[in-house]
Amino acid sequence: MEFENVIRGRRSIRAYTDEAVPQELVREILDEARWAPSSRNTQAWSVWVVTGETLARFKTAFKAALDREEDDASDLAGTQTGDWPQACSARAVALMKTRAETMEAAGEASGPAASMARMADCFGAPVLLVFGFESCLSPAYASYDTASLVQNVCLAAHDKGLGTCQSTTLVRYPGLLRDLLPGSEEKRMVVAATLGWPELDAAANTFDRSRAPLGELVTWVS
Repeated sequence: MEFENVIRGRRSIRAYTDEAVPQELVREILDEARWAPSSRNTQAWSVWVVTGETLARFKTAFKAALDREEDDASDLAGTQTGDWPQACSARAVALMKTRAETMEAAGEASGPAASMARMADCFGAPVLLVFGFESCLSPAYASYDTASLVQNVCLAAHDKGLGTCQSTTLVRYPGLLRDLLPGSEEKRMVVAATLGWPELDAAANTFDRSRAPLGELVTWVS
């Protein structure tokens, strides 16, 4: 696939077929992605490939935590939506509106509860990739480096016909992950990404999305 098509064609996939993803293909994606840049070439990231029974156990535990209305315990603190710049909030609202309209037109539930239920099921993906870094590292640098790796994973997956969806929500209960993932005790969980074969005609994968024009994002200085 042409590089520009990979960048422009990648999107967050929220519905997958039940077809398994060969382990060798996942390995190939990660092997390519590991060439992402990192501070001083530290490559301080860690990746867990979660499938099968372990993935099922995680989903059960995650749904139970939601049912108990447990507070978000994310290793990396986020910002409240009310503190976002107006332009960012407007883009998020526009996206949610477009997605809801597309889902409703297809006869599917579109509210927050339905969206969370789909996410808690990892959108039906057969693979969940969990990304973290050593807890002793500065989050500012290590998060940036890990994000570079995650972006490479998402682009490499799309290039091979697979889909991904990044989710910080799926790491909001890091204790659940540490109970399941070997070697994760001293790691901060950054983000997870679902991985699988896209259900191309699903409403969740077909709504329009946009990007702000360069004029809103770029300042030319000379």
